[in-house]
Amino acid sequence: MKTVKIDIDHLARSVSEDNRSAFNMLYQVYYENVFRFSYYFLRDKEACREVVSDVFFSIWQSRKKLKEITNLEAYFYIVTKNEAMRYLNRKNEYEKLSLDDFPIELEDLEASSPDGQLIDKEIETLLTQIINELPDKCRLIFLMARQEGLKPKEIGKILSISESTVRVQMKIAVEKIIEKIRPHFPDLTLTVLFGFFTGIYQDIC
Repeated sequence: MKTVKIDIDHLARSVSEDNRSAFNMLYQVYYENVFRFSYYFLRDKEACREVVSDVFFSIWQSRKKLKEITNLEAYFYIVTKNEAMRYLNRKNEYEKLSLDDFPIELEDLEASSPDGQLIDKEIETLLTQIINELPDKCRLIFLMARQEGLKPKEIGKILSISESTVRVQMKIAVEKIIEKIRPHFPDLTLTVLFGFFTGIYQDIC
């Protein structure tokens, strides 16, 4: 999660001491991040708004714990995941994530010419399709790593699974994506393909 530069530790301590102004500021800092992460599970903006409210209600109800939290961003991820899963259990529904609202940002491509930009767009569209076809857990872990920039250990803690399981799922995702991209773009080198997964490939090696 990306946040503005602010003394988060001081803010959390203030909230834990029943400071409502600090809580309002915490809400402003984390609202967008909580909404985006909940969308990974729900794919429904109205449902996300409900879950966001549940998340911040839960944070306020448990505010005394905040002064003991060493990683507030990870804590928000965990609370958001829990509230999203509670929502899904209540509604007894689940829809696959679409990346339409969260496009993949491609990096380190070989060309910046108009032709290269066209290829970028084609690959981005294909990536969206391929990622949507990944198994549920595999897709979620890949998005948490690629879109949120989380490390395997952090993902494991948030999803309550082992770090080794996270690495295996990340490897499966990368291999499946490369396998399906190569036939469409046979001239792309492996170096360029791995460039699409900056920060991920190192974590699975």
